[in-house]
Amino acid sequence: MTARFSRFHALAWALLGCGLGLLQDPAAASNWQAPFYQGHVLTGKIWDTGQSAWISKEQLFAELLQHEYILLGEVHDNPDHHLLQAEVLDQLVQAGERPVVVMEMLAQGTWQDQPAYWSDLGLLQQAVETRNAGWPWKLYAPVLRAVVRHGLELVAGNIGSEALHAASEKAGANWVRGIATRSGIPVHSLQQLKDDIAESHCGYAHSGHVQFMAGAQLHRDRVITQALVDSLPPVVLLAGRGHVRTDYAVPMHLRNIYRRASYLSVALIPVKPEALRPEDYLRGVQEAFDILYFTPSHTDQDPCIEFEAQLKRLGQREASE
Repeated sequence: MTARFSRFHALAWALLGCGLGLLQDPAAASNWQAPFYQGHVLTGKIWDTGQSAWISKEQLFAELLQHEYILLGEVHDNPDHHLLQAEVLDQLVQAGERPVVVMEMLAQGTWQDQPAYWSDLGLLQQAVETRNAGWPWKLYAPVLRAVVRHGLELVAGNIGSEALHAASEKAGANWVRGIATRSGIPVHSLQQLKDDIAESHCGYAHSGHVQFMAGAQLHRDRVITQALVDSLPPVVLLAGRGHVRTDYAVPMHLRNIYRRASYLSVALIPVKPEALRPEDYLRGVQEAFDILYFTPSHTDQDPCIEFEAQLKRLGQREASE
């Protein structure tokens, strides 16, 4: 993280925020929508990993103003993450900025003939749902409303699956290593990416699938980064948390390929009942994010238990066919 804000800037923005009508702290106002662990000790708190210190929401907004690229890493199914993303857009506009919004959820191939600016929320909601199905678009309503309300430019950041597979076939066996080399991603970071993919699949993904998924992530990160640098700052990226990691994702592409250092990686983190300190969420990812913003969770289920149940149901269905 670069261009750290000074105590003076933080104080000045905090005082100014009183006149800008900052939104009330969701924790205090009980505005959280995700149903689980709203009363967790970390819910609503913000941890600055560089300073190893808690910061206020006003200090976070002050820091956002110091960066060209604001990278908001979400959990897609968590409604509070999209409320906070919309709040960031609101605060940037109130501070006099006109942020460009780049969304991982929009594929460039299906979005290239769409307007950059939207004035009709209904048409925008219809467009995203029909052209980029598969995402929980109802949960993104706060973001879409903010885009329309402020007249912000909306940019597709992702690559479609067909184009992604075509890129993989064209590159051949050297796909993953080639992208990692061009992007300056070290061997240990690439291995971390593969380990993260294997863990997210609860150990059920075979090595060939992990290799393809690693290449897909790296390629998507390249496409997303290009969309960022092609936009006029400030730019706000809305993407899954893995895409904003500073050790192998978009930030590394910004640094190593485009020599852009003015970014802030903010991870929106659903709390866990047994994890009561920020350090509990940083094991193995100490340098992966600049900011941790803790929220309630949209589920209380172990993802691997649910994943195993899905595999079991799939196997039963295939056996009956």
